[in-house]
Amino acid sequence: MSAKLSIIIPVYNTEALLSRCLESVTTQTLHDVEIICVDDGSTDSSGALLDKWAERDERIKVIHQSNGRQGKARNAAMRIATGDYIGMVDSDDYLPSDYFEKLYTAAIRHDADIAVCGIIKQKRAYNRTVVSFDKEQVTDDIREKLKLCNCPPDFHPVNKLYRRAMLEALELRFAEGVQYEDVMFVSRALCESRKLVTVPECSYFYVLNPTSTVKSRQTAAKQAQKYMAHRSMVDYLLSRSIELPQRHNTITVRYAELFGLCLWKIKENGLRRTLRLFDLIPVWWWHR
Repeated sequence: MSAKLSIIIPVYNTEALLSRCLESVTTQTLHDVEIICVDDGSTDSSGALLDKWAERDERIKVIHQSNGRQGKARNAAMRIATGDYIGMVDSDDYLPSDYFEKLYTAAIRHDADIAVCGIIKQKRAYNRTVVSFDKEQVTDDIREKLKLCNCPPDFHPVNKLYRRAMLEALELRFAEGVQYEDVMFVSRALCESRKLVTVPECSYFYVLNPTSTVKSRQTAAKQAQKYMAHRSMVDYLLSRSIELPQRHNTITVRYAELFGLCLWKIKENGLRRTLRLFDLIPVWWWHR
């Protein structure tokens, strides 16, 4: 018998924050869940910690695999998920106790493919609300779904529930082996889902962990992956006749910084690329 919900948690070297995350997931008021944790080649004690938690809670399933980044880890979990809906949690984040019950109840009540709630980015010194909802809204309009989820610029796969049958029908999976794997996944899920519902008074706590891969130093490879993800997103939305505001149509190709100061940046809009000094002064342009 399938669970109401499959909760997917990719794990890579987060031993310091992992128990808090798992505590918040295992004590949810929605109990009929399966929890699929994927140890993505951790080099600390995260993998052993997951096994200990699995011994304590029979709902936890653990997959150990070689490192392939979050996309590969989430895809591995999605292949064995049996829940009617799928929720995703990053292993350094945490949830209020009624988080999944509120999302699942709203999704069932409105027969929605996606339920979305607020997201709060948390740092030691402050909290910042990125997305929040003051009422329940239901929509099947593509532009409205993107606007409600603040996409672009935010492409969070967390703070949402996805109907598993919808993901399977679309054969929707994450890009593997790269960063920014969530950009196209979230774009397609929002555009190609049938109905979305917003859930008020519910928020996901996204912890700004300086050691995570998302916050790691911007290398040339990481910049190239970010460019390709955003280029694909813009082209995809244009193919669906969705024109973005100018600020989101303009994509950063490469840049260089020194002590946090931008020295130069190459920005692309359509076929045109422009080299800008200090991201302010255009000094050269050409066609890609």
